[in-house]
Amino acid sequence: MKYIIETLKYIKNNFFLLIPSLAVAMLAFAPIIDFSAGARIAEGFSDGKITAGFSDWFKLFMPFNSENWITIVLSIAAYVALVLDVAFTHSMVDKHIRFGSRNFRSILSSFTINFIYGLVSMIAVAAAALILALLMAIIMTAFSLAPAYVFIAGAVICVLLALFFVFVTAHFFLWLPCAEITGYRMSEALYSSYAQARTIRWRNFVAIALPLAVALVITTLIAVFLGNAAAIIAGAICFGCAYMVIIVSSYMAYADVEGIEREDLRKY
Repeated sequence: MKYIIETLKYIKNNFFLLIPSLAVAMLAFAPIIDFSAGARIAEGFSDGKITAGFSDWFKLFMPFNSENWITIVLSIAAYVALVLDVAFTHSMVDKHIRFGSRNFRSILSSFTINFIYGLVSMIAVAAAALILALLMAIIMTAFSLAPAYVFIAGAVICVLLALFFVFVTAHFFLWLPCAEITGYRMSEALYSSYAQARTIRWRNFVAIALPLAVALVITTLIAVFLGNAAAIIAGAICFGCAYMVIIVSSYMAYADVEGIEREDLRKY
C-alpha cells in the first residue's frame, strides 16, 4: 500500500497538472470497454448453466472492442492515444519529481524515448493480455458445461491466472522510469529494472492490482444494476483513474528504490 498512498498524495497535490492526461485516459478507455458479450453471457444463463460459447467469453476477456468495424477502429485509436498519453505523463511526472519542473519544454525533451518505450510496453502487455484472454475463454467455455460448483472453480482459476499476469508485470514495473532516468539501452534497462523490482515486487503487485480491481468491481456493479450505457461511462472514469494511479506509482516506486530526492516535495 506504500506506493498507492504516495501516489494518491501526489495526485491530490498535483491534480490540476494531471487533468489533461487523466482526461485523455478516460476518453481512450470508453471505446475499449465492451459489455455486449457480458450481457449475452448473462442472458444465456439457463437452468443453472451457462450456455455462452467460446466467442462470447473471448470477447468478454480481451482488451479490445471487436463488436463491429467501428469499435475496432475506435479501439485502435484509443490505444494510440494511450501510448501518447503514457509518454507525456511519464515525462511530466519524471521532470516534476526529479527537478521540480513543470515546464512544457522540459517535458518534450524526453517525450520521444518515453513514446518508444511506451509503445513497446503497450504492445507487449496487449499481446500477453490476448493470450491470457484466450486461456481464460477456453477455461470458462469448458467449465460452463459442468455443474455450478465446477463452474465456480473455473472462475477461480481465471482470477488466479489474472493475478499471476499482474505479478509477472510487477517485475517489469520500473522499466520505463529506469530507461528514462539512466539512459540505458532497452535490454539494459529491462535487466536493471527487473533486478530492482524483485526487491519490491509485492508492493508493485499491489500498486497495479488494487486500482484495477477497484475499477473492475465498480464498473461491474454499475453494469449489473444500471446497464451498459452507465457502465461504459463509469468504466471510462474508473479505468482512466486506475491508469493514472499505475503510471504515477511506477515513479513513486523507482524514486523509493533508488533513493531519489523528490524535488516535487521541496518548498520553494
